[in-house]
Amino acid sequence: MDQPTVNHWRSIGAMAEIVNAGAKKPTLSEHALRHYVRTAEQNGLSPHIRRLGRKILIHEQGFLSWLSGEGRREAA
Repeated sequence: MDQPTVNHWRSIGAMAEIVNAGAKKPTLSEHALRHYVRTAEQNGLSPHIRRLGRKILIHEQGFLSWLSGEGRREAA
């Protein structure tokens, strides 16, 4: 029997829900996440972004490691 594959790619809305889970006030809004995606080439997030037509997907573990500072570049 084949094991189900785990999907680690999330939409911007789903990623915002994951990041803000349990918070009284949102830590990162969808607007902020969209800004990070727009500037992904400059800030180092681009390896964790996939674009399928108009749909933008973010790799959950990749984004969380980027957010913690691993692989993140500061804007010049």
